[in-house]
Amino acid sequence: MAFSDTFILGSLLISFRDVVTMPLVAFILLALFFLGCIYQLFSERVSIIGILSVVAILVFYSAHLLVGGNNGIALILLIVGIVFLIMGFFIIGAFLGLFGAIMMLISIIIVSGNALLFSLFLLVIFILGAIELVIFMKFKKRKIPFLSRFILTDATDAESGYTSFDDRSDLVGETATTMTPFRPAGIIRHGEERIDAVTEGAFIESNVKVKVIEVEGTRIVVRPLEE
Repeated sequence: MAFSDTFILGSLLISFRDVVTMPLVAFILLALFFLGCIYQLFSERVSIIGILSVVAILVFYSAHLLVGGNNGIALILLIVGIVFLIMGFFIIGAFLGLFGAIMMLISIIIVSGNALLFSLFLLVIFILGAIELVIFMKFKKRKIPFLSRFILTDATDAESGYTSFDDRSDLVGETATTMTPFRPAGIIRHGEERIDAVTEGAFIESNVKVKVIEVEGTRIVVRPLEE
């Protein structure tokens, strides 16, 4: 009975291996994996397509590892490639992510046992993936939620209320008193506040009433009232 069970299990594994390693089935599994990963990148939550993509690559490797060959090398490349790919996302290192992706591709080609055919498969999948990216980014205007956690997307322009300096445009038209001589820079007193300012080029003595005529960034220009 035990021998019978072992025989049946062996037959099932052989059938599973033979079906999954068929070129068409292998291509479908790889396409589902890569295209599903791209789809998952643009999803806010784990989607059914993302889950299927993981199942697809597990099935692909499970069957191809049964064939034999350079299984150990392929498996090591796959694991290291995934680690580098994840590190590339968390560290935001493009080189690490690219290196990890290349190692995964090499692993797939090695474990397949047919470098030429599977290189062609991966090229076709790459083209399909590029089309999928264009659809998501250009036509659907979608962003990668995962990366948005690491990238500052808030606008820092004047329209959003941000300035790189203290906005003193409210001083234009106000009067103040010079606290120091202006040659042509000096200090004025506006109320209880001491403010650095400059003249239009003329010399102004201290304790003179002046008017703020221009504010440009941090540059405050004053002119004597008597003029």
